[in-house]
Amino acid sequence: MLIVSLSLIACLFYTMATSHVLSRLFDKQGPNQKKTLILSTVAILTHMLVLVNSVFTHEGQDLSTVNVALLTCWVIVVSVTTVSLRFPATLLLPVVYGFAAILLLASLFIPHHIVMHTINVDVGLVLHISLSLLAYCVLIIATLYAIQFMFIDKRLKQRDLAIMTSHLPPLMQVERQLYQLLFVGTGLLTLALASGFYFLDGMFAKETIHKTILSIIAWLIYVVIAFGHKQFGWRGKPVVISIIAASGIVTLGYFGSRFIQEVILGRF
Repeated sequence: MLIVSLSLIACLFYTMATSHVLSRLFDKQGPNQKKTLILSTVAILTHMLVLVNSVFTHEGQDLSTVNVALLTCWVIVVSVTTVSLRFPATLLLPVVYGFAAILLLASLFIPHHIVMHTINVDVGLVLHISLSLLAYCVLIIATLYAIQFMFIDKRLKQRDLAIMTSHLPPLMQVERQLYQLLFVGTGLLTLALASGFYFLDGMFAKETIHKTILSIIAWLIYVVIAFGHKQFGWRGKPVVISIIAASGIVTLGYFGSRFIQEVILGRF
């Protein structure tokens, strides 16, 4: 009951933050930063309490797909909120807040059994998992910047006066931050894969080979894009679409099979 109450409270404040930002999306002054920060902070802290009570129990740790997704979402929300304190992120905030609200609400209805584990603390495994989670979060944030870039670029090409006088960030700034995130995320993904091959023996085991192959495919796409941008100045819509596609591949690799097994087939 506690988890249900906390999830609904977090969902409510995420929704309020989303509504506030969207209501002033094209306003010249933008959303009220203080109000947005208060609403999002309450949501983030409550979201964290949901995670603490869901993952850590007296029997062990529950690392089901739903809880891992909630944890990943929380890291992304915290990161984007922190970035918004220094750089305009008017388009990103309603996306991450809205998605967090939907995910929290869905977690109450998605049929998932509580799977308890006592985690065997292995330095190599912990390092691999930490790097993988961090790389995924950075690359997803880069993908959000890519979507923001496409939106602003399209509106500018349509000569939309509202976009020109809005609080949205300049297109060149969004593009610069996009590629900075891409370089960092690609580097982290490289380290995550390297640590997996070095410390783990089952990277190509039957139950994980699909995840490994999809991660490598996504990594190759990211590396080619990063190299092409650095050496040949690649940019624009085709590059942005490739980044979004690579993020879709790596998401499918990690969450796709686990979602089917745990949620649809009920295998834990």
